[in-house]
Amino acid sequence: MTEPVIRVAGLGKRYRLGEGLRRVYQLDEQRETAVALQHAMLGPATLPGGFAVRYHPASRPLQVGGDWYDLVDLDDGRVALIVGDCVGHGLAAATVMGQLRSACRALLLDKSSPGAVLAGLDRFAARLPGADCTTAFCAVLTLATGELVYSSAGHPPAIMVHADGATAMLDGGHGLPLAIRPDQARPEAHVTMSARATLLLYTDGLVERRGSSIDDGMARAADLVGEGRSQELDEVADDLMSRLEPPGGYPDDVAMLLYRQPAPLEMDFAADARHLGPSRAALRSWLTQAGVERDQIQDMLIAAGEAVANAIEHGHRDRPEGIISSRATAVVDGLQVSVIDTGVWKIPRRVAGDNRGRGISLMRCLVQDLSIQSNDVGTTVHMYARIT
Repeated sequence: MTEPVIRVAGLGKRYRLGEGLRRVYQLDEQRETAVALQHAMLGPATLPGGFAVRYHPASRPLQVGGDWYDLVDLDDGRVALIVGDCVGHGLAAATVMGQLRSACRALLLDKSSPGAVLAGLDRFAARLPGADCTTAFCAVLTLATGELVYSSAGHPPAIMVHADGATAMLDGGHGLPLAIRPDQARPEAHVTMSARATLLLYTDGLVERRGSSIDDGMARAADLVGEGRSQELDEVADDLMSRLEPPGGYPDDVAMLLYRQPAPLEMDFAADARHLGPSRAALRSWLTQAGVERDQIQDMLIAAGEAVANAIEHGHRDRPEGIISSRATAVVDGLQVSVIDTGVWKIPRRVAGDNRGRGISLMRCLVQDLSIQSNDVGTTVHMYARIT
């Protein structure tokens, strides 16, 4: 009589174990699906230069939420920047968020005015269950000039920190959250980003803490952006997320977007002397946008020109089909310019009365730090100069 009972008990244990494993596998599949959907519903996977983003959902274990960020290229030298915050957490809020983000993108491609976009989003949200009281901040940035036009639907103000450390809260163009008064016009405000200024857009989960004023949280975020003026944007983003995180983790979803004016310069051109003039003109324009003084602009143009000329003459002497890449970035107190080619430099031997071969020495005189790295796949020249 006992033997069948033992077999049944064993089967029961195995059944319960199998059910438990099945539920674990289902949860893993749901989580992977939710994460894939969240990434698809958020902004572009590849960001243009000059931007950094972070996203942290409060909900576990699915890791989805109602906050979002987005960047939309408007194809005319302008880019739209958006952050938004739907009420609630988890899958339900993420579903609403995905629809609002898609609608916002469509409106931007049609209207490209932040006030008009939020007014259209008002009408859309009024017909979408769960979308009422969503907050959003929408801005359109002209990359060449730093001009920023923005409108806010009940959202915390963006923070702008100038190169000298001065801070501005972008609290103009403020209106009610979405769908409260869907027929009301949305105000706009204008500001121009100064050279090497940093802009922070965020949702309230980054700065709001129980028992503390949200103003204190915004001031702390502004201080951290100011402290990071000499850092790359990704470092600033990491510092904000780690140093603002409360004990026990973020209790609310967080979406964050950072931009520094101007965006890094990126040029790719054929290893041909005909490109020396156009590449020099592009670098001059970018250095002017970065607020560099005229004398230092001239120094950097000479140094970069020598690097490009060497890449053409020596690196690509036997590889005329090669490509040269030029990159330039600016932080509050420094410039980094790199020239990358797909050849290997062969500096000619000096002969009496020959002035060639002095380019590297000249570059060393014009910048604070110069490094040249060469191998079988190419040569990279890094130049660093303090902004005077």
